Amino acid sequence: MSKIDQIRELVQNGLYYLTEHADSEATADRFDIYDVEHVILNGKIRRVWPKEKKYEIVGCALDGRAIGIVCRVTETGKVRVITLYEDKPRR
Repeated sequence: MSKIDQIRELVQNGLYYLTEHADSEATADRFDIYDVEHVILNGKIRRVWPKEKKYEIVGCALDGRAIGIVCRVTETGKVRVITLYEDKPRR
């Protein structure tokens, strides 16, 4: 099973949580838990940090805005959403 498939399966089963930082960032950017779920279930992995075992998943929120989510799978088998942000184009 690929890493994105593993992450998606955990999220589909409700085995995920947002850190306090991720929750704060979501609120600041007006995203909610449904946006987080939607991006993880439909997005793609753009970047991997192998040493930290972290993954950046990008996709679109329910309102069409682009989101980047950084997460990892914990030793207890849950997806820990570390941070998220509106994925605006770089200039």
